[in-house]
Amino acid sequence: MRSLLLFFFAFLIWNSSGKVKRSEGDAEVDWQTVLDDQGIPDFYVAHVKTPVCEESQCYDIEVLLQFDLTGQFLGLDTLAGKGLTKLDHIPFTDGDYRQLQYLLMDERSPLGWYEKEALISDTRNSDLDGFTGATILEIRDIVIDGGVYSCYTLWNLVHRNLKFIAQERTKVLFDEGLIGKMVSYKEERYYYFIINNLASEQWLLYEEVLLPLLTFDQGYFLKNAFEKMPVEFLQNEVVQIFFAKRFATLNYFAQVAFLKRLDGVAISWSLHQALQRELNASKTLKNQLIEALLD
Repeated sequence: MRSLLLFFFAFLIWNSSGKVKRSEGDAEVDWQTVLDDQGIPDFYVAHVKTPVCEESQCYDIEVLLQFDLTGQFLGLDTLAGKGLTKLDHIPFTDGDYRQLQYLLMDERSPLGWYEKEALISDTRNSDLDGFTGATILEIRDIVIDGGVYSCYTLWNLVHRNLKFIAQERTKVLFDEGLIGKMVSYKEERYYYFIINNLASEQWLLYEEVLLPLLTFDQGYFLKNAFEKMPVEFLQNEVVQIFFAKRFATLNYFAQVAFLKRLDGVAISWSLHQALQRELNASKTLKNQLIEALLD
């Protein structure tokens, strides 16, 4: 669980212009964009007040939820005097908060498979019995005993709603400084977030900070990046020189994706020479694409 001190410090440096209050279903959410010392967005804090209902009884919980720039959940904290409670108003223990943190970090939790009404099984033996219930076996080990509805409410807020709002905030805030900062993290999820969310004109506008991103040649990242980038980006001579120097080092799938995107693009002398050096007599798709481009 993130310490309250961290969030207190964060609240001291948020940009007041980034503070937005809105209603998400029955939840009230007060968003803050936290800036670094250069005034660039760093992460988001959502001050959430939401009802949790068990049978016919409802009560409010109030927490602080932290998200990174890609919408990934980072941490939860409570406010003074507003700690979470379980059945019979028993306060969460430190272990409960750690378990809740672990649960909220898991975007693929089995908790997301169930409707709220299916979380508790009816264990009464007859209509004469009072209602008693037990958490279903499938989620019993991942939720807080006596706090299943709080777990369910918060997990769904984080993964069905708030993460996407955080992502939209980042897309609106995209500029050279923010993209450069995200590239500097050297983390694949930030890289994919950038290429999946940049508008065509932003590829051209932020070319200088995007080129270092395109040195990341692991898995299928560059293949996906080439498929996402607009043709106009590849028409830029600076971009062509950049890839002329690196083409031979790219993995095969990235090379093929790059060559396919060059269809119809005027090729610079430096890129023409680089492709010529890669050409050989084998009947591969790569060679076929190069021959078509050099004709």
